[in-house]
Amino acid sequence: MNSLERVKATFRRQQVDRLPFYPIVSGMAAKVIGITTAEYYGNLDRMADAQIRLHEEIGQDVVVMMSDLFMEVEAMGADLEFPEGEVPRLKSYLLKDKRALGSLAMPDPARSGRLPAYVDACRKAVGAIGDAPVGGVICGPWTLATNLRGAQELIMDTVEDPDFVHELMRFTSGVTRVFGEAVTGTRAGLSLSEAPASLSLISPKIFNGFVLPYLKEIVGHFKERKSGITLHICGFIDPIMDDIVSSGAIAISMDQPSSLDKMLSACGSKSVVIGNVSTGVFIDGSREDIESEVRRCVEVGKDRGGFILSTGCEISPKGDLDRVRTFCELAASMGRFE
Repeated sequence: MNSLERVKATFRRQQVDRLPFYPIVSGMAAKVIGITTAEYYGNLDRMADAQIRLHEEIGQDVVVMMSDLFMEVEAMGADLEFPEGEVPRLKSYLLKDKRALGSLAMPDPARSGRLPAYVDACRKAVGAIGDAPVGGVICGPWTLATNLRGAQELIMDTVEDPDFVHELMRFTSGVTRVFGEAVTGTRAGLSLSEAPASLSLISPKIFNGFVLPYLKEIVGHFKERKSGITLHICGFIDPIMDDIVSSGAIAISMDQPSSLDKMLSACGSKSVVIGNVSTGVFIDGSREDIESEVRRCVEVGKDRGGFILSTGCEISPKGDLDRVRTFCELAASMGRFE
């Protein structure tokens, strides 16, 4: 089977030759074409080149076009810095004064900031990689709201000014829909990153009251357009797994702190589960550490169906490519069916 066949069969709960696998790599991919991480994030055509070359080297089953999670707010006017060897940083929040929400304009994926370049990068990768799915990654509405307002302020707003939070979420949901439509128009898949929507940061009440309704709306919007959504949430999510599955996302990408066994049970035949190898082993882990993480996930997920082996989150740009190669080697061998 090639990667495209393998991934399609996994979503259809059909027999595969081995578990599909992929690492989530962003700025670290710069190393394979000899550019800086600042150039990787700042020049998204080169980002595409790096991801295409990385796929040629490691043969992962899904190519994730992982940039940073500030493209959208930058397109609205936020200032960023691009430190070498790290992900970009946000200098300030556009909604430090929440009254500024009314003055924010919807960014245009064809004209605003790096959004057009990201769409073009997805199109370039889809054109160059024919035997594996290519996935775009953009911010979900809660992540966007956090990047506009700040996590602490936004959490306080859910208590002190819930109407404002809903108004903000309606706006950010619109941004996600517009940008997402541009990405899916390239024939790339679409993943929403809701990194700050886990219980490592917010409560179940906030998730169900302020996050889930908008995720359901967006998933439904793309379902009508024949596009499935993958949903990624960082951190601890065990108590809200059923709620996450109820979003209707076709796949749930989960981080290492949460239970893979519980998520597989919660998803059943409704969603494919993706994860949840610790990203820490790609910084300073030994081969044995990587093998232990792969084995843990394979033993839990291999015979359950609807499972894709992946990292629990994005690997740091400071990660080691040889460790990524080791992960791919082990995933290909340990995930194989007789």
